[in-house]
Amino acid sequence: MLLMPMAGAYRVPERGVVYQIMVDRFYDGNASNNEPFYDPAHRNYRLYWGGDIEGLIEKLDYIQSLGVSMIWVSPLNDNIDRMAGGSAPYHGYWTRDYKRIEEHFGTWNDFRRLVEEAKKRGICVIVDYVPNHSNPATKGEFGALYDNGTFVTDYYRDAKNATVNPITGIRENIYHHNGNIFTWSGIPLKYANLFGLADFNQLNPWVDSYLTEGAMLFTGSGACGLRIDAVKHMELGWLEVFYLRLYSKKPLFIYGEYYSLSPEKSDDLYGLYRYSNVSPVLNIPIREDIVRTFGFVGSLETLSRTLEDYYSFFVYPNKQLNFLDSHDLVRFLNEAKRDDAVERFHMALALTMTLPGIPVIYYGDESYLVSKDGKGDPYNRPMMVFDNTTEAAGIIRTLAELRRTNDALAFGDFRTVYANYSVWAFERTFGSHRLLAVMNKGSPVSLTIDLDWPDGTYRDALYGAEMKVSGGKASLELGRNSFYVFHIEREQEMPLIGSLTPYAAQPGQEILIAGAGFGNGGKVFIGGVEAKVLSWNSTEILVEVPKVKTENAWLDVVVKTGGKASEPAKLRYYSGNDIPALIAINATNLTGRLWIRGNLSELAEPRPLLRSSTDYYFTVAPLPNGTAFSVGLYTGSSWGELEPLNVTLYGFVNSTVVVLRDEPSAVETETAPAMPTTTIAHMPVGENPLPYLLAAILLLGAALIIWKKRG
Repeated sequence: MLLMPMAGAYRVPERGVVYQIMVDRFYDGNASNNEPFYDPAHRNYRLYWGGDIEGLIEKLDYIQSLGVSMIWVSPLNDNIDRMAGGSAPYHGYWTRDYKRIEEHFGTWNDFRRLVEEAKKRGICVIVDYVPNHSNPATKGEFGALYDNGTFVTDYYRDAKNATVNPITGIRENIYHHNGNIFTWSGIPLKYANLFGLADFNQLNPWVDSYLTEGAMLFTGSGACGLRIDAVKHMELGWLEVFYLRLYSKKPLFIYGEYYSLSPEKSDDLYGLYRYSNVSPVLNIPIREDIVRTFGFVGSLETLSRTLEDYYSFFVYPNKQLNFLDSHDLVRFLNEAKRDDAVERFHMALALTMTLPGIPVIYYGDESYLVSKDGKGDPYNRPMMVFDNTTEAAGIIRTLAELRRTNDALAFGDFRTVYANYSVWAFERTFGSHRLLAVMNKGSPVSLTIDLDWPDGTYRDALYGAEMKVSGGKASLELGRNSFYVFHIEREQEMPLIGSLTPYAAQPGQEILIAGAGFGNGGKVFIGGVEAKVLSWNSTEILVEVPKVKTENAWLDVVVKTGGKASEPAKLRYYSGNDIPALIAINATNLTGRLWIRGNLSELAEPRPLLRSSTDYYFTVAPLPNGTAFSVGLYTGSSWGELEPLNVTLYGFVNSTVVVLRDEPSAVETETAPAMPTTTIAHMPVGENPLPYLLAAILLLGAALIIWKKRG
């Protein structure tokens, strides 16, 4: 059994490249599904242009020619059948039915055929999924929602049945009825409508099940992963349970879109890091820095420091996703106004493919696709032009192939060797595999750097440039706007873990361990407990997560083979049987920014609380059903040290609402109120103890006087 291939041929995302496709703008394989709202001339960017699943299938050989191993397709679920705000839902982000495929794109049979045909070419399919919202609340179909063709509600009908949640203060039913987001923080950020789109109440049991079932239709039909839209606007606690349910069937590659444009240490960036500890995220914050530095002006030395700092906060920096262009942002070649824009594009493209993280290529990047009609949304979504003979296509193809053979590119660390304004050299190392990327956006220069590589002459993978190493010094010539990639692959002698897929799991779920030097067999330990091995080869191990008694969020994963042990990797561990629960604390006598931290794996990392208009602090967290727990209360800011308030509160999970108490419940099986309306008193926090202390001293003094008088 140990020598068998990977069960289900699961993929290691870090060894691959993602190709992002806007389905409607790629290729028309079936003209019969183009109407209505169709523009055959491809001039109105807000109408359908004909691309569909059959068109994707026809162009799989082209996609394969680029060396990519994953395709990320825009949302395929059934969208509204009306125009809204002058636009048709060609993009797929205005869902009305999460259990059907949009008729402009095809059918479930078409999707399953796409998965099978892609699999034949060594490609897996990742689907964009949109659980934050459905469709516009005040136009089009007014938030209409269907369950496999059966009408459920719309935004206005739902409002009639909505009630005010006594804890969050939000009017809700299937949807939240809190208006649009105007304050991009706090409660509005997660409980109001994003750009007027009907915002789901994921804690509604029907919504929770409905969104999960919809996602499972894709994974059950063969999708190897999901890209989750707008995670910034959903409670992390609900997403954690949502992901765990999806992982229950097989290891999946799930990543989120947390839209944050800056790598500066803000609350927004802290939120991105929190979400990345559960599943990977797109590296949106650093994309703007890369485009500015290569498309306009900027120091490579400054960029190197920014990136080193950014990556240092991730548990798994190599699992996050790098991109240059996307459907949300202006394409590089539309934005960079300079004579050498194409050369700079090549440099930036090569950089995104060699930095820590999984590269994402936006459709048409290889053919220099841009719109002549505009720059931003929707003009960053023109009709595809197919050309795989360009220099850009060559860069993608070459570096995609290198990712499969060079462990440093897939899993390696990240260290700047040399940097100034125009020149940057960084090294990535994983065991005996190494990679050196060197670039120069200035005038030609001769460069000599310190480099601990064996003496010899090395040839660049992209253009064949030479680098000579002698006595720990490397020398090479850098032309203007040049980018070179040198690499070493030698036998990996020690067991080394490069990644876990997924890196969050609960007992009984499978995780794929990828790396090198695993040999033909051995043992895997998770949190010190031996895991059941399902399959094993020298670079990949499939195991089942064991039950571990722990209060820690992260457990060590260690591979032992041939008398050697790997350095530990980290698994975000959940107890199992988790439900998304609203945790509430009565806010009487509480002020400031508060956090909780508890004695369960799920609560081992501090969770920030929001304050409602109904005098509660609250958060949503995954909690193991039927479990008693306690939490401590803390105060502080996102990036600073949290200060304990020396208060312990208690809860018991038998409902999706848990109001914390001063003491453990006498009867743990006591039924918690489904939606409590009364406040639960607990010891005031932060109240001045001086009056009580003075009173105690006075009483003691009086007692002493009486005692003396009475002899």
